[in-house]
Amino acid sequence: MRNRVLGVSVTGVLAVLLWSCLLLVSCSTPPSGDSSNGKRWFSMQHCDGCHGEGGVGGDAPQIGQVTMSYRELLGKVRNSKSAIMPSYSKERLSDQDVADIFSYLQEEK
Repeated sequence: MRNRVLGVSVTGVLAVLLWSCLLLVSCSTPPSGDSSNGKRWFSMQHCDGCHGEGGVGGDAPQIGQVTMSYRELLGKVRNSKSAIMPSYSKERLSDQDVADIFSYLQEEK
């Protein structure tokens, strides 16, 4: 009986671990982005006004030639922690829009 309970517990724990690993892998892979849409969004949201064209040459931190992951960019877009840069909700700028911007910035290197 004890082996049976232990067997069920181990199986359950392994299932949860496997599911967690799959979730982490899916979350770490950025959605594919369209750089032409990213350029348009970058301009429409006035990112180029502070960060410069292609994310380089503005008064704000350079984001066009910096090695930053998609998740890092998404975190800064959603919660900028800056007095100057606004935070962008999913309604204002979707995750796909951010992926497009990320693709544009990566292409500008």
